Amino acid sequence: MMKVALATSPHLNHGGMSLRTRPGDPPPMQNFVPVGLLSLKAAADSAGAPAAIEVVETNQLLLDGAVPNDDALYDSLAQSVLAAGDSLVGLMTDADSLVHTVLLGQALRRRSPDTRICLGGPAVTPISAEFLQRFPWADFIVRGEGEATFNELLETLHAGEDPSGIRGLTHRKGGEAVVNAERPLFQDLADLPWPAYYAYDMSKGARLYLDVGRGCPFRCSFCATAPFWERKFRMRPIDDIIRQLEYVRDVFGRTSVNFSHDIFTCDRPWAHKFCDALIDRDLGVTWGCSTRTDLIDAELLDKMGAAGCEEIYYGIESGSPKMQRWIKKNLDLERSLEVVRATKAAGIRPVTGFIVGYPTETRETMSETLTRFFQFLEEGQGRSQLFTLVPLHQSPMYKQYAPTLNRPAEYYDIPVTDRLMGRIQQYRREHKDMFCTDYRFACPDVGDALIDAAEELSGHVVVLASLWPRLLPYYDSPMDWYERWVAWIEEYNAEHSPGTRFRHQSEARDLLVFAQEETVRLGIEDSPAASLVRYEMMRLAAADLPEPPPRPAAPNVGPESALRAGDFLSAEFPHDLHRMLRGPADAPAAQEGTGANGSSYVVTRKSAHDRIETIQLGRSARDLLERADGRRTARQLVAEVFPEDSGDPDTTLRRGLELVRSLAGMGLLLEAPVNGGTDAR
Repeated sequence: MMKVALATSPHLNHGGMSLRTRPGDPPPMQNFVPVGLLSLKAAADSAGAPAAIEVVETNQLLLDGAVPNDDALYDSLAQSVLAAGDSLVGLMTDADSLVHTVLLGQALRRRSPDTRICLGGPAVTPISAEFLQRFPWADFIVRGEGEATFNELLETLHAGEDPSGIRGLTHRKGGEAVVNAERPLFQDLADLPWPAYYAYDMSKGARLYLDVGRGCPFRCSFCATAPFWERKFRMRPIDDIIRQLEYVRDVFGRTSVNFSHDIFTCDRPWAHKFCDALIDRDLGVTWGCSTRTDLIDAELLDKMGAAGCEEIYYGIESGSPKMQRWIKKNLDLERSLEVVRATKAAGIRPVTGFIVGYPTETRETMSETLTRFFQFLEEGQGRSQLFTLVPLHQSPMYKQYAPTLNRPAEYYDIPVTDRLMGRIQQYRREHKDMFCTDYRFACPDVGDALIDAAEELSGHVVVLASLWPRLLPYYDSPMDWYERWVAWIEEYNAEHSPGTRFRHQSEARDLLVFAQEETVRLGIEDSPAASLVRYEMMRLAAADLPEPPPRPAAPNVGPESALRAGDFLSAEFPHDLHRMLRGPADAPAAQEGTGANGSSYVVTRKSAHDRIETIQLGRSARDLLERADGRRTARQLVAEVFPEDSGDPDTTLRRGLELVRSLAGMGLLLEAPVNGGTDAR
C-alpha cells in the first residue's frame, strides 16, 4: 500500500495584518479545515484506493509553533509533510500562495528525490503544462474537479502503469508535459462521500467551510470561478447537507459553519426548500454563505434568518454602473443597497466587497466605487471590503490584458525572513507569467498609485468605521479624501519607513495620524469628527495594555479596602461619544451627555480575548478612578467624592460604596496590596 500525504501550502489571509509582525514571529495566519483535501481522501478511501493517506495543514503547523519561521521554513515544512507520506505528496494550490507552493515543492524534492509530487487546484489547472515544463520537481497536476482523477492516479501508480489514459491529468513523459483529455464533472454531488473530517484534528477551532455546492453560471469577466466549473453549478441534496451539519455538530461540537458556494441562492426554489428543512429540523447550527444581490429578496432573507443564517457576503465588485456593464456583473446598485438593508432587517450580517484596478478603470469609475464602498460600509454597520483586482489565469479578462501587468502588488505576505523573501521576489520576477496574481494591471486612466494604495486599506478603514460618516462630509467626495491620503502616506512612508514598506502600506494608527492632521487643516478641531479621531487613537493605544486580571464574580470591597485604578486609558471629550457611536451622523452630537454640555468621560481597556472595551462613565465614577492611588481606602474615596451631600454620612457612604463595588465589578478598581501598594496611576 502506498503512503500518501496531502498538504496545504502556507497562505495568508490578506487584510488586517499588522506591520508590527516581523520575521521570526508567529505568522498572523488563519487556520481552516482543508475540506478539499479531506474530500480527496474520502473519495479515495471509499473507493478502496491502495493508499494510506494523511492530511497536513501547514498553517496549523506554524500557528502551533511546530515549525519555526526561520531561514529553514520550507525545509522544516517539507520534513513535516514527508513524515506523513513518502510515496506521493499532493499539494493544494490557490492564487495567493502559489509561490510558497513552489518553494515547498522544491524542498520536498531535495529531501526525498524519489517521492512523487502532485499538485491540484485552481492556481495550476489552467497552466498545468507550462507549470510542469517550468518546475521539474513536479510530476503530476490534477486539473479541475479532482476526486475521480486522483483516485485513478493512485491506482495507476500502485500498479506501475502508464498514466496517459487518466482523464483530467497533466503529467510528464519523455521530458515533455502531456495534457490528457478533460474529465467531465460529476453530474450529481450526491455521488461524492462527505469529506474525511475524521482525518483532521477538528478540535483546533479552524474555520469550517462546508462543501454544499460547486460552480457558477455567470460570465463576470474578472473571475475564474465560472470557467473553472465550466459555467455550471450543482448543489448537494438538501438532506445530505443537513445530515452533514448534524454530524459535525454531534461529533465535533461545531455549531457555526460557512457554506463554500459562490452563489448559494442561485436556485432560489432550492434555497427556500433548504431553509424550510432547516427550520423544521431546528439543528441549533448557524451558518454563513455568499450570493449575488440580484438573486435574493426580502422573503428569502427572512426565511434564511429563521433557518440560522447569520452572515451573507455579497460581491458588489464596482460602484460604477459603467463598470458593472464592462465586467459583465450587471448589478443594479440601488437594489443592492436595498438588499443590504433587507439583510439587516432579517437579522443577518451583510458583508459587501468592492474591487478597484480594472484595466479600463477611470478616475470617475473609481470615485463612484469609493463613494459606494463608504455608503455600504455605513449601511452594513462596518462590514465592507475593498480589494484591488487580482489577475487570474482562467478569467476572460486575463487573456486580453495580461501584457499590461506592470508592477508587483503592494500586499502583505507571510512575514518570512529577509533571505527567504529575497528568493520569493526573485521567483516572482523570473516567472511573472506563473505568479500573475502577485502583479497588477496597468490603469492608465487612473494612475498606479491610486490603485496600489487601496491594496490593504479597507481593513483599517473598517476598524475605524465609526469615523467616516462624521469626517467625509468635510470633503467634496470620498475620492477627494482618498487622493489626499495617497499623497500623505507616500510622503509619510518615505520619511518614517524607508525600505521597510511598500510606498502605500499603512496601519490604522497611520490613518488616524492623517485624520488628526486633516481636522487641523480643515479647522474642525472641536468637531465631533475630531473627538472620534481622539477616541480611536485611545482605542488603538489600549491594545498595548497588559492582560487584565480575572474579574471577581462578586467583589468584596469594604469601607477599609485600599483601592487602586486598574489598567485602562481615560479621557474626557466635549461630546457624548455614546450617542455619536450609536446614532446617525446627522444626529445632535452632544445633547444629553454625562457631563456638562454633553461632554463624556470615557475609559478604554483590554478585556478578555484581547478585545478592546469602551465604557462611558459619569463624573462621580471619574473622580473615584482618578483618586484611587492604592493608598486611599474606599471610605476615604467616598468622603472626597461625595462630601455628605445627603446630610446623612451613613447614606452617603452606602451609596458611594455601591458605585465603588460597581467599578470593582467591571475591573476598573482593584484592591491594593495590604502593605499599602503602589501608586498605580
